[in-house]
Amino acid sequence: MRRLSPCALASAGIRHYIFSSRYDARASGVHDVSPRDEGDFVYAGGAQVIPGSHPLPLYHPENTVTRPLVSPYLPSPKRPHPYFMHELPELPHFDTTKPIVYTVGTMKERIVAPVFNLKNEVVHTRELDPFIFGFYPHTVEMSKNVAYWLVRCQNFSSMWDYETREIWRRAKKNWPNTGMGMARVSDRKNHSYPWGGHSSPAKPWNMLMPTMDVRTWSKSNRMLVTLKLLQGKLQVVENLTLVEPTQEAYLELCRSMNWDVRHNGGGVLFMDGGSRLAPSSEYDRSFFFGSFFNGRNKLVRPTLLCDEPYDYNRSSSKQKTKGPKGQKNPIPINRFNAYDALTHHLLVITEGALLQLEDELFAHKLSILPPHIRAQLPENGFLDSAVLGDVHPLCRPSRWRPRVGRRRARACSTAPFTITRTNLGPMKERPPTRWTPRMAPCRDTCGPKKLLGKC
Repeated sequence: MRRLSPCALASAGIRHYIFSSRYDARASGVHDVSPRDEGDFVYAGGAQVIPGSHPLPLYHPENTVTRPLVSPYLPSPKRPHPYFMHELPELPHFDTTKPIVYTVGTMKERIVAPVFNLKNEVVHTRELDPFIFGFYPHTVEMSKNVAYWLVRCQNFSSMWDYETREIWRRAKKNWPNTGMGMARVSDRKNHSYPWGGHSSPAKPWNMLMPTMDVRTWSKSNRMLVTLKLLQGKLQVVENLTLVEPTQEAYLELCRSMNWDVRHNGGGVLFMDGGSRLAPSSEYDRSFFFGSFFNGRNKLVRPTLLCDEPYDYNRSSSKQKTKGPKGQKNPIPINRFNAYDALTHHLLVITEGALLQLEDELFAHKLSILPPHIRAQLPENGFLDSAVLGDVHPLCRPSRWRPRVGRRRARACSTAPFTITRTNLGPMKERPPTRWTPRMAPCRDTCGPKKLLGKC
């Protein structure tokens, strides 16, 4: 009988183990043994060129290289927000148009954002209101926004199913009563049959349009704007305009500003409100027509608020209405919302839109303030004169002031200030008096003293 050496047995066992399926069965395989410094995992050939590789570890397709940020700093846990917190001495600076008050839930740091022109150059800086851009995000509030928007954007007209009464077929059976095994049967119009209808079908007038109130919409939108700021994806521009209202000019502007508006790109959400010197709630016409590009871009109105919801058919007394139940004035499509804010990479907002946001949310900010803070605002002169109602009317001498406005200003300075319709409404002026022209010496031959109007 032939004898086998133990070395041969050992080598055969190792070879059998290496080529068996149990070799790499463990989770770590052979990598639980640390490599030796001399000969393990050492490549002595030429420089390897792996096709499709990148020197940066781009594991996720959406990173700061493929989706570049526009903030001057990268978001970091050591920094409250990735924008400036002080003015830059080498750039002009513009403050907010309304007084800054740090209400509950806002970040207690200054937010100074660079303002770009359409040549992708920083021209000056501007302070952002922390009531709008510093409201810390809350997941529950933002989820209300996106849940409302996904239901609101459904096509309620297509939600239509057959009812039992709408099925037309013969009520008479096609077989005799006996001998077929199907003696007693209904009219076969119900949902048990593949051609039947439903007892409670889906109709547009049986659907429910969700309701969104102004408070929740404003709160969630301010949180979403703050989220874009904390991510470093908020860009402030002077204005949005094109040389000519064409797609070529629009794409050239996006190329120069590094805005990726392709389908698989990051996407840009524009909020156009005009420039700082000429704010407007209307879009710039050339930019509006040029932005009709089939990509990931959207243009929204410069507002974060919505109208009060109303339902003129709450009791369903009007049977002729074919629309869904619930709110009859849904928020328009061209409004800032959570879905578009999260599906578009950048939020580009103009300076005129900033002015309008500060103006429309000023009354909301004052109503949120506690009473003892509200009482100090008119005493320190922090309120706009248009709110207090002591504006000098045009075409009047500056020393003339309506008595109603003075009484209202005095009452507001002593009592705690509350935003009411009386304070915000237009000021009632007394009817204009008849002004007599001054007497002055005339230089013509009419006489030394004549009326100037009759010379």
